[in-house]
Amino acid sequence: MNFEQVKRDFLSHKATYILVSVTTLIWLGQFLTFGNQATSGINLFNSGALFGPAILQDPTQFWRLITPIFIHIGWLHLLMNMLILFFIGRMIEDILGWKCFFVIYLLSGIFANAVTFFLTPNVLSAGASGAIFGLFGAVVGLGYFTEMPVFKQIGKTFAVMIVIMLLLEFFDFQTLGLSVGNVNIWAHIGGAIGGLMLAAIFPPKELKRAIPRYYKWITTSVFLLMFAAFVLLPFILH
Repeated sequence: MNFEQVKRDFLSHKATYILVSVTTLIWLGQFLTFGNQATSGINLFNSGALFGPAILQDPTQFWRLITPIFIHIGWLHLLMNMLILFFIGRMIEDILGWKCFFVIYLLSGIFANAVTFFLTPNVLSAGASGAIFGLFGAVVGLGYFTEMPVFKQIGKTFAVMIVIMLLLEFFDFQTLGLSVGNVNIWAHIGGAIGGLMLAAIFPPKELKRAIPRYYKWITTSVFLLMFAAFVLLPFILH
């Protein structure tokens, strides 16, 4: 690629480029601040990882539902997520447009962290994968909500990909010689479900008329109710 090609690709996929760049810079900040101890529990916590007991003790730390999207547990963890985001994310951005892509990425990540907070509140969690699964789920959602043949076919492909990736996570990555920490499968499931609903709430401009209005109202209500339950029930149950 020459400079002009890179420039055109950036302008066509600016959300992907910005998210990859910001996430990578934040990891470099983690590494420069804490060195080889950047992945220790206390330093991940200090960097902004999700940790339920901290939120339960101090509700002002609800920002921990956002910051983990940009925090990673080592170079391999970062590399895997950023490669997926860059290469598959650009294709999804072509479908969603940069604004919807950006909003769905962030809200899916927050929703995924809310699911983690509810189901595994004592787990220290970080990573962009919940938000990435949200993008996958959004493509599936477009196929379902628009009922357009081309999007239905693409959506089926991404649905199969989600299922395969989730099934693979039931295997121990250590047997493959990889060390990426414990895989937070609930965040991945939560992100995919969140992204699916968000596709009806924040569809690309050109597809708004292709999605029946009642889908938007139903998914908005369900999304908000589920999110509220995930963040409030831990305070009641603990």
